[in-house]
Amino acid sequence: MAAKSVERLGVTSRVRPAPGRKRMWQATPTHSFPLPVIVDHMCVDPESRELVWLIEATIGLVEGSPALIRMNAHSPGGINPHWMQREFRWASPLDVITVGVPELLARGIDPFAIDLPLTGFPEAATFSRPINEPLSDDFLEGIAREYLAIGRGYARAMAAERKVSERTVVSWVEKARQRGILTRVPSGSVGGQIVPKSKRR
Repeated sequence: MAAKSVERLGVTSRVRPAPGRKRMWQATPTHSFPLPVIVDHMCVDPESRELVWLIEATIGLVEGSPALIRMNAHSPGGINPHWMQREFRWASPLDVITVGVPELLARGIDPFAIDLPLTGFPEAATFSRPINEPLSDDFLEGIAREYLAIGRGYARAMAAERKVSERTVVSWVEKARQRGILTRVPSGSVGGQIVPKSKRR
């Protein structure tokens, strides 16, 4: 921890390689990315250089898609549950990989070489997506996984977090179903399952 403390002061968030055998994920049609990786969010006191908190999310490859496989939170002075409830988003580290990394690779940016956005532990959606850019399958899969995790009331919760309209969130889920990423359910129902990439249309 000492080496990290000297290198990174204040609040920072980054993607870094995780221990373990590497498997290549096809992040875009022309770019692959090695998993597992760790998406971290940490605070080091600039004066004392002591660790204040450290959150580490490990993202690995499960059935060909990125998945959150481990989460660790550490704070020598005690974890503040009120801060965690306000700032922490379970889906954010996965969004960093499924949404942010493909965009960075497409721009020729090394995801391991930049600091991530810090708002809401970090929100990958802030990697400025042009308004008219087509939604990628990886983005829609991330949306579908978040939708399934939240269940009823998903539109309001996801719209507030991503600063879009509830109708936009609903349209993303509908697109995920149309593309065969998320199974269809009877009208008025909530739910479904993620379709493995090998079985999609």
